[in-house]
Amino acid sequence: MKLLLLLLLLLLLLVIPAQAAGPPGSAPPEWAGAEHEWAVLVGVSQYGLLPQSDWLPGCDADARSFSEFLRSPRGGAFPAAHVKLLLNQDATVRNVRLALDQVIKKVAPGDTVYLFFACHGRVDSYGSGDVGYLLLFDSDPEYLNATALPMDEVRRYVDLNLRAAGQLFLITDACHAGAMAPAPGADLTRLPRSTVGDHLLGMGERTGVLNLMACRRDESAVEDPDLGGHGVLTYALLRGLSGEAPADRSSTVRAQDLLEYVTRQVPRLTNNLQHPRHSTNYSDEFPMARLDLPGPPLLLPPPPGAVTGSHESFMPASLRVVGGSVGSEFYLLQGEDQRTVGRQLAPANTLVLEGLRPGRYLLVRSAGAEQTRWSVELEPGIHSFDVGTGQLR
Repeated sequence: MKLLLLLLLLLLLLVIPAQAAGPPGSAPPEWAGAEHEWAVLVGVSQYGLLPQSDWLPGCDADARSFSEFLRSPRGGAFPAAHVKLLLNQDATVRNVRLALDQVIKKVAPGDTVYLFFACHGRVDSYGSGDVGYLLLFDSDPEYLNATALPMDEVRRYVDLNLRAAGQLFLITDACHAGAMAPAPGADLTRLPRSTVGDHLLGMGERTGVLNLMACRRDESAVEDPDLGGHGVLTYALLRGLSGEAPADRSSTVRAQDLLEYVTRQVPRLTNNLQHPRHSTNYSDEFPMARLDLPGPPLLLPPPPGAVTGSHESFMPASLRVVGGSVGSEFYLLQGEDQRTVGRQLAPANTLVLEGLRPGRYLLVRSAGAEQTRWSVELEPGIHSFDVGTGQLR
């Protein structure tokens, strides 16, 4: 009898947790918890050693507004002590490194970290090669290696020093060097062979990193005074996090929802002059915003023209791309509408694009200067495209 009761008790212990958990997808993804959330946000509009013509009026507003979002319940209610906001004269090279060091010393396995940079980016020839930099308030354009933040250093923070973080979001709304005058005395015959985008693209190759960049390698990030003084990427991010990006039935904006919204809206807002890029080693279900919780008063103006959110009434299609070569980037084209599927960082990566209107598309693979195109017809439901065979299933 005692043996029978013991068996019944063990059976109840096994069954009850499974029932409490509910079916997959029935509950919204959970925040990491206040003690596990960290952020370093940098916005440099004014530069101590650059002429005023090279200043970037929207960058400080970008970082400030993103900080307000993270501090709100909708953005995760990050504790004030865990959010370091550095603007203009406070965003020196020393202060940025100090803020990053403090997070590195405190981050625990599984924590969530946001790194946000809105500033100038520049590539200079140095020694026998090119070096990419993020320019901070005290950066001297003539001596960037000594006074700016090298992108190789940022890569070490992301892929090595902050490796304990379960999810790390690197967002770089960096204006490319084409907007800046050459440094005094610069040798114009030794132009860099790489771009800011090239140096940003290699960051975040480990699992758990979302690396979101403002534009492609041959583009510049756009600042539009009609968008509330924000850069276009940050404007789209804030609108998506405030409810424009499609949310699931639990009113949670996932990472995948936000990326699809941003990669669709930024080209529309810039007449296809700017196309965000992102890596693919992130958790697409990670909660970026909870629309059922209060957010900050961002006071964003409506988008110009007829640009609105993605809440369209149709039975959606999803596309999964498998079998691409490492380093390849994939885009989906339909007329003038372009969607960024992602960049292949490892052989096992599956690139996913959801919420597509059914119809005929061009899938484009870009590998350096080489492009391959496939015509695909997407019906409602989930589709998988094998790059190796060129077949849609």
